[in-house]
Amino acid sequence: MLILWVDGDDVVVTAVTSAMPRTQTDILLKDWANSGLRVPSTVRLSRLDCLEKNLLLAKLGRISNEDAVYLLRAWDDYIKPQFYAIEID
Repeated sequence: MLILWVDGDDVVVTAVTSAMPRTQTDILLKDWANSGLRVPSTVRLSRLDCLEKNLLLAKLGRISNEDAVYLLRAWDDYIKPQFYAIEID
């Protein structure tokens, strides 16, 4: 998983996988070898989760500035909030 941001005692993370990208929000890391990853890896921006920070056990690495810029561009281009009102009985 890749930490996207920290909010107090919580972190928002996204999935990292060795699978090849399938959608526009799957971003292949170009500098994976220098990021602490053992194999070419894809960040899945469509797979977000919120976790308690104390559940994280170890830091394995850090993505490069180039990959961070690439992820931010993909986020801006493809991640669009959609707000729906849901009525709960």
